[in-house]
Amino acid sequence: MDKQVYDLTGEDLTDAGVWYFPTDDSVDDELSVRPLLAAEEGSDVQIIVRTRFEAADGAVFLGYIYWVGEQTVNYRQPNMFVGDECVSFWNGLREPHWEHYSQQVQALRGVFPIRYVSEALMGLPSLSGTLEGLYYVGGVSTDSAK
Repeated sequence: MDKQVYDLTGEDLTDAGVWYFPTDDSVDDELSVRPLLAAEEGSDVQIIVRTRFEAADGAVFLGYIYWVGEQTVNYRQPNMFVGDECVSFWNGLREPHWEHYSQQVQALRGVFPIRYVSEALMGLPSLSGTLEGLYYVGGVSTDSAK
């Protein structure tokens, strides 16, 4: 079952913990993902892995990261589900502004740092990191709530 990466839900990640970006002619575009069913399928493609996020206040969230050895946010591109909304902590060239997010997401400003740990699935070791805000090429937007 192919999906667009931006259409993934928490339920999708619960059903399949590893998704990959097929590179053949069977997909519509480079944003198409499908569940990884066997480790051999993902040996030479980009993959995302189900990840547990924990806020400083102890709240736990489900999400995913791009599974790469490079530890920086721009490579791992962490995404976390807050309710039905998916928050990307990597915004590329666009500077993120907290006021563009829902109130539920804006509440995250008061619970940084947020730590993440990917699940060790399909023979992939777990990866972890710490988030301090919403990242972009120019830095990080912390805009902490007072």
